[in-house]
Amino acid sequence: MPPNPLAATAAIRHVAPLLIATLLAGCQSSMGPMSWTSGYRQVAMAAPEGDQAATDGRMATLPNLCQSSPDDEGMVTLPPGCANDLNLQLMVANPQDLVRGREMGPPMAGPVADAARERLDDRGRANERRAMLEGEARSAMGDTATTDGL
Repeated sequence: MPPNPLAATAAIRHVAPLLIATLLAGCQSSMGPMSWTSGYRQVAMAAPEGDQAATDGRMATLPNLCQSSPDDEGMVTLPPGCANDLNLQLMVANPQDLVRGREMGPPMAGPVADAARERLDDRGRANERRAMLEGEARSAMGDTATTDGL
């Protein structure tokens, strides 16, 4: 006896919502929403123990995400994003740029943009130059030289 295609379709209709609900339940996390607030700040470095004269005002740059206090058992757990901020801090040439960035210089594409703007804005001047060159060509070669077809 051949299988009934209607029975298979009905079974799929009953199983599909259960399968979808099971898959979506696996996406639920107990961690809650992630906070991606980042940033850096300057903190004064403490003098080594027993060296009271070493308070020369040295500052250190620390990521905001990595400054957490110990829990009840004395363990310090670093939140997500702390490792990323520490790695970024190690990659920059000047750590002071993390606290306050430098002024931006001129754009590298500035000359290209200026040339394009001049080309687009100075159509009248280009037409005058073309007419002048055509006039010079006509006077030099007679009436046979022309750019009317362009």
